[in-house]
Amino acid sequence: MIGRWVVLVGSFAAGFGTVYLFARLWPYRERPGARWFLASMVAQTTWCLSYAVALLVFDPTLRLALELLTLVAMPWTAVCYLGFALGYTGRTAVLSTWLYRVPLALTVGSNLLVLSNGAHGLVYRGFDVVSVAGLAGTEYTHEPGLFVVLAFATLWVVLGVFLLFDTVLSYGPLFRREALAVGTSATIPGITLLLWLFGFGPAMPALNLTPLFFLPHVALDVYAFVGNDMFEFLPGTRRAGEQAAIRDLGTPVVIVDTEGRVVTLNAAAESLVDADERAALTQSLSSLLDTEIDPDADEQRLSIAAGGERRQYDVTPARLTDPGGDHVGYTLVFQDVTEAVRREQRLTVMNRVLRHNLRNDLTVVKGYVEAASDRIDDPETESMLSTAATTADDLVATGATVRDIETAIGTDGERTTVDLDTLVRSAVDDASADADAVAVSVPEGLTVAAEPDVLALILAEIVENALAHGDDPVSVAVDRTAEGVEVVVADAGPGIPDHELSPLRSGTETDLDHGSGLGLWVVQWGVDRLGGTVAFDTGDDGTTVSLTLPAT
Repeated sequence: MIGRWVVLVGSFAAGFGTVYLFARLWPYRERPGARWFLASMVAQTTWCLSYAVALLVFDPTLRLALELLTLVAMPWTAVCYLGFALGYTGRTAVLSTWLYRVPLALTVGSNLLVLSNGAHGLVYRGFDVVSVAGLAGTEYTHEPGLFVVLAFATLWVVLGVFLLFDTVLSYGPLFRREALAVGTSATIPGITLLLWLFGFGPAMPALNLTPLFFLPHVALDVYAFVGNDMFEFLPGTRRAGEQAAIRDLGTPVVIVDTEGRVVTLNAAAESLVDADERAALTQSLSSLLDTEIDPDADEQRLSIAAGGERRQYDVTPARLTDPGGDHVGYTLVFQDVTEAVRREQRLTVMNRVLRHNLRNDLTVVKGYVEAASDRIDDPETESMLSTAATTADDLVATGATVRDIETAIGTDGERTTVDLDTLVRSAVDDASADADAVAVSVPEGLTVAAEPDVLALILAEIVENALAHGDDPVSVAVDRTAEGVEVVVADAGPGIPDHELSPLRSGTETDLDHGSGLGLWVVQWGVDRLGGTVAFDTGDDGTTVSLTLPAT
């Protein structure tokens, strides 16, 4: 038999230990589930301390009053523990519904049943005080009402433990040890209470050892809440975030089972399938959208009738698995790309007009202008026609630049190891007919991982701009740095005007703030494509363009 002092001191220790835990957790009372956990500790303290005092009281009337107080506190400890589990695991909304009001109402009813036992005898009969190892034990018959009261209390604890263990399985290592500790801690006094109820164990049912076994319960709670800041990191935050990520997302998201039937969907997806969630559940998604969907495809583009028009959607699927790794369904994200597709079509047509139609027409115009210039002797008119021919050449060159942009930057390229000496000199040759006009300095054997066509286009544009708008000398110097490779192109000209650089800094052009051509945009787009950076240093002594590329 367990010693009298162990039972007595242990019961008091469990009560005061719970008071200590209450004091430590009081600052967290506004956290989800915290108030219910504090309420559970109040009931638990009442249970432990009233029973500890009762062990010293042999007066039948006072002993009965203390026993009734423990029987009243028991179900409140359990139902408040369930409230904590609901709030802590992100199910706070349930606390204000009938799903939780029923347990609360049953707990109030069980208290009334216990306190009115003298009128009906449904909870206990024949209450007597007996001495057990010098402590005031009790003997009374456990009637069906007591079994019902404690059955409901056990059910609330089991549900709370289940919710916490579900957190262990669902939310990974961030909450695993703490939730496991709190869930396990409730089972120890719970099992002891059932042993007392059925009269199993040493000195039972004369002594109820449940308060004693609240000691490991309190110790595990202290470990979880005080030692590991369980209220600092809430699984409810993750649960709410996961729900909001789908519910509040403006992009349609549909979850289907392995047969392609709708399990849930967000509000944006309701508009897509033209049905609310209740009507869409269990329906085949393919039939709702009137188009075949392959959830095993990596990505697919579908034309779907939505809102009275056909729109284009990129569908990205993701396989869903349960904690055991079994495949249970798919998450399908529908990205509306209609405007992007239409814009791409417009750009393709306009690009074709600029590259082909306009270029061909300008070539014809230039031919007529030059023919007219040959037949006129008036110097002033010849000058005007010469200007027109030069302008036509510039426009044709702009079309060629657009072609180069599309070829080098507008398509997916492959990164290779580029010998910088060879590439830089080739780019300089493309930009200038006079190779000696540019001083090139590249360390022997220096390479970089890049798309050669893109890098050559960038360098040609920078060098060409320096030759066209700067003064001698023009130089290209390449060197390795801590960040990768740096290419510096310098000239002694008047510098790039600020109105040319301003759109690059803002990332957009307006009617009032724009450049005069595509050259600097080509440089910026190309550098972005290669993952590098570009800086323009313009002063009275010229312009320095510094291009930095990552080593890999």
